[in-house]
Amino acid sequence: MALPTVLKRAVPSNVQSAVKRLLWPEYSPATPGQKVIEFWVDVVSGCNLRCTACPVGMPEYTNSIGQKLTEMPIELFEKICLKAKADTNDNCRFGLYNWTEPTLHSKLHELIACAESHGVPCGISSNLNYDYDWSLLKPLHLWNFTITVSGFTQRTYQINHKGGRIEPVLANLIRISETLGDWECYKNIDVRYLVHKQNQHEVHLFKHFCDKLGMKFSPYHAYYMPIDKMFDGLEEVPPELEYIYYSPQLVQQAIGSHRSQNCFMRESQVCLDHEGNFSVCCVQSPSAPSIANYLDTPYQAMQAKRYASDLCRKCTSSGINIFATYGMQEPPEIQQSIEDLLPVDLKDFR
Repeated sequence: MALPTVLKRAVPSNVQSAVKRLLWPEYSPATPGQKVIEFWVDVVSGCNLRCTACPVGMPEYTNSIGQKLTEMPIELFEKICLKAKADTNDNCRFGLYNWTEPTLHSKLHELIACAESHGVPCGISSNLNYDYDWSLLKPLHLWNFTITVSGFTQRTYQINHKGGRIEPVLANLIRISETLGDWECYKNIDVRYLVHKQNQHEVHLFKHFCDKLGMKFSPYHAYYMPIDKMFDGLEEVPPELEYIYYSPQLVQQAIGSHRSQNCFMRESQVCLDHEGNFSVCCVQSPSAPSIANYLDTPYQAMQAKRYASDLCRKCTSSGINIFATYGMQEPPEIQQSIEDLLPVDLKDFR
């Protein structure tokens, strides 16, 4: 679907854009180079937890239960880095995660160093249930280091972080503070507490713990995953997700008939699995069929395929894109309508 190279060279960019709009009416991403494009790259094939609201923990949506863990080779990762730089006019950054736990990769530090050598900023996310050697990160730079938690005691933590233990999480946080406390990127560590109906009483405990360690603490509304569960949630609350108050039904009630094509998840994010295949969206199940391999697909053709997908149409027509992005790109009155219906104000926990 990409325009031939000769046509690219001969036709002015504004004419090219007009042709693309004619061929692919739903295709309207910003020109690469105008804003940072985030690549969410799963550098391993699975995760060590089976969280309740994550498809990796759902037998019908997972791609890794009972499967041997596979790592992305450094050679493949480097090719992806180079293509991403070229595709975005050097205006990209990588998050080495989407559905998986990056610290399970035996050469994670080498992947980050590889990206750095090509001028590509990297970030990671971790559940801290794996005993990683955090000193390996000290010579490196991370634009973000997200740590997800959902309780301060085991009884509460295991409601959402199914299969996980809070003890190694707390121990790793202390170890990180001891090992990386003077690290230039320590300020970029963000402990994200996923707030739901049954863990609000422990938010302040975790915030106090992080304050003592000098770590940033951010409360977020826990919500449904994957997108299939979001669609289901428009009709009725899935029994296993009743503990989550931020629901598709609540947002649908707040926005009424308002619909939008706004979605930063397709405008400025690209999701790749450990083999370099891209999907429509970051909230699509890891077991869903991928579209094609990133290395074999021109950037504009990839975006056109994503924008023209049935999944995107269904998502925006039902308002799920507003739910999945917390309404952050919508008019202030829509954002306020959502906030007014939420039973919890996250500002109370900051």
